[in-house]
Amino acid sequence: MKFSVLLSIILCSALSAVTLEQINDKPASREKNFLIWQFMRQDINASQAHEAFYQVDTVNERFLFDYAGKTDEAEIRYTVECMQKVSTSLMSIEEDDCLYLALSPIKAQHLQSYERELIAMRLGDRFGDVQWLRTMNHNNHFTLYSDLAPSMKLFLISGNTYRQEHFNHMVEAETLSQLTSMRGFNQLVYLTTTDPKMKLLQESLSTVSGGVYDAKTHFYLGINALKFKRDENALFHFKEAKRKSLSPIEKDKNTFWIYRVIGDQNILSELANSLDINMYTLWAKERLGIETQNYFTTLPTPDKGGFRGDSPFEWNQLHKEMLNTPLESLYQLIERYDGEDSLAVQAYMIERAFTPYIHNYTMPYDQFMSSTTIDQKAMLYALMRQETRLIPGLISRSFALGLMQIMPFNVDSISKIHPLKIQSYEDMFNPQYSIAYSIEHMKHIDKTLFNPVLKAYAYNGGIGFTKRLLISGDYFNAGDHEPFMSMELIANDESREYGKRVLANYVIYKKILGENVSIATIFDTLTQPSQSDYFRVEALKSLQR
Repeated sequence: MKFSVLLSIILCSALSAVTLEQINDKPASREKNFLIWQFMRQDINASQAHEAFYQVDTVNERFLFDYAGKTDEAEIRYTVECMQKVSTSLMSIEEDDCLYLALSPIKAQHLQSYERELIAMRLGDRFGDVQWLRTMNHNNHFTLYSDLAPSMKLFLISGNTYRQEHFNHMVEAETLSQLTSMRGFNQLVYLTTTDPKMKLLQESLSTVSGGVYDAKTHFYLGINALKFKRDENALFHFKEAKRKSLSPIEKDKNTFWIYRVIGDQNILSELANSLDINMYTLWAKERLGIETQNYFTTLPTPDKGGFRGDSPFEWNQLHKEMLNTPLESLYQLIERYDGEDSLAVQAYMIERAFTPYIHNYTMPYDQFMSSTTIDQKAMLYALMRQETRLIPGLISRSFALGLMQIMPFNVDSISKIHPLKIQSYEDMFNPQYSIAYSIEHMKHIDKTLFNPVLKAYAYNGGIGFTKRLLISGDYFNAGDHEPFMSMELIANDESREYGKRVLANYVIYKKILGENVSIATIFDTLTQPSQSDYFRVEALKSLQR
């Protein structure tokens, strides 16, 4: 009995192992990087690690640190060892180059002022600019008496805590005027307005009127001005942001906020008649009683078989061909992949050919959702559509896998408890596995979060991130422009936009599945803890005890 168990473990290990031959055979790509990442985690020697590592398309810290644990290259090991030094060991580092590698603003803020000065004197400019250390020792950032250029640099490279302690103050009009014309002002606006602890600097920024900035900066200046009830400033910035926006959703977002400022029904009608499907247009259509119709839910696929798009390398090759195919010739490419298994691939290409006029809301994987409720199915498809546009063979930059883009560490933990055991990560490109594991993952989210927006945040950024967001007390409170303002000011760029898009997908899929839902009601419940999440309810209970 023990021998058979051991044999099965050995066989599973053999099935999951990545070989150098597999890596060497593949073109440089994100998909190849994922194979190399897996290979680095295996029991390999220094020579094998060397051969694999130097095929990485783009080296980041993850690859560098993994390689340092396998290689016998002294320089690599030395570099990584220095980079991983903690703040308490900075002053005891003997080698100057190692100290420079170890240094960062996050670590430096834990040093005493004299220690920062000693390091700045010691390193000079031999390896790069470290004069920001001296700037950290000044407490007059963004004042009439400060050198604004190094203060701006420090603002941009330091962490939230340092910015909150040293930059959160009112800024004189003359200084603010200088800041608005400096390189880095765009990022300053974003970092300030999306940090709820920077209220004093936000108030100063709310006075910024006029100016020529990119669309994103104008938008956040507009939101911030509206937050401080400077409607005229807000309106100017929203109009400029709309004029400069390139994507339909960005234009619609600014149209929405222009309507919020002036309440003109013509603006609301313009928004409701937009061809894009997003939370702003759905909200406007609902208010005016207009049905969303420019989407498709199925395609005629008379032939058996087809191309499923579940092989990362094959999909990557097809995707490149599709991007290089002129729109007028794309229909021929679509016809090449006819067949019932090609529904997701064909729908993806058709949407690309006809966006923004028509949108893909197909449901190719119903057979793997027989145990779900209609609401669960709508949520799964909403997530899936945002994650991969229903294509199963995708790998993200962070190596999220498959149709539902599940991270390898989540795959590992779910595999321990799920009846469907993976033989290798390649199984996650099979929709059956990906959906089954996502259903399991969503069980934990559904226990504590009841609003689709919050569920989307948790799926993308993690349930811990969402919990911290909610119990901070900074978001989704009662207010004139809530919950919309909170949804715009969440600092996690990816999760913020992800939540908006998943919400729109959810509303459409609920409609397709025969359970219409009011997007206005979903928005309303975000400011009502008892209807949206467990965390705020428990926090309120603890305060009442």
